[in-house]
This record gives sequence, structure tokens and C-alpha cells, in this order.
Amino acid sequence: MNRRTAGSLLRAVVLVIALVHLVLGVLGFFFLPEANQVGENTLWVFSATGMLDVIRTVIGVLGLVAVVKPSAIPAYSWLIFVAFTGLTAFGVLSAGTDSAGDAVNLNWADNVLHGLTALVALVVGIVTTRVSARRQSKTTENV
Repeated sequence: MNRRTAGSLLRAVVLVIALVHLVLGVLGFFFLPEANQVGENTLWVFSATGMLDVIRTVIGVLGLVAVVKPSAIPAYSWLIFVAFTGLTAFGVLSAGTDSAGDAVNLNWADNVLHGLTALVALVVGIVTTRVSARRQSKTTENV
């Protein structure tokens, strides 16, 4: 696979991640009626809380920026990996206990989405690191 194909494939993967989270984040703001009890605010099977919607919207916007500027994809992928690994760990602990007052209110569907997002971001981060290392080693060989 050449660099151009790898780059366009990575941009497509980052675009999908960004759009999924951006759509969930923006639509989640419409499913936050004040009359609902905590845990009843859902968008399809995913939780819709104010903090989670902000997180998803920011991740989506940053992803779109990374797609427009491909040199930002490695930083974006490592940021997403670290953030969503932590969010998944917090979500597993949060969903396993019924603690009132949880501002994020994650459920198991959110945990699966965040875990898969973290894994995909890890793969993108590894691939971009290897591609840039190869590119750098080829330029030093030509010198």
C-alpha cells in the first residue's frame, strides 16, 4: 500500500469517527429535557447528557479539523486513544455501579462505542507513526 492510499484511508477512518461523534453530540443536545430522570435521556441506545454531548461534539469538530489538515491526524488519534480509553474505564466502573449524581451517566452502549473508538484510534496512531517513520528513514537514506 503506497503512502497516498494509506493517507486517504486514514483520513476516511478519522472522518467516520468524527462524524459519528459529532452527530451523536449535536443530536444529544435535543434530547435533554429537564423533566426526565437521570438515565432516561437517551439518543437511540446511547446516553445523552450535557457533558457527554460536549465531549462528543468537541471530538467530532477536532476530527473534522484533522481530516482537513492531515498532519494533525497522528496527534488526534493519540489524543482520542488516551481520552476514550480513560472514558471507557470510567464508563465500565460507572455502569457497573448505580451511583447517583454521575454527570456523564454512561451506559454499556456508550462503553462499547468508546472502547471501539479507542481501538480504532490506536490502530490509526500506530499506522501514522509507522508511515512517518518510514518516510523519515527514506529521506535520511537519500541524503
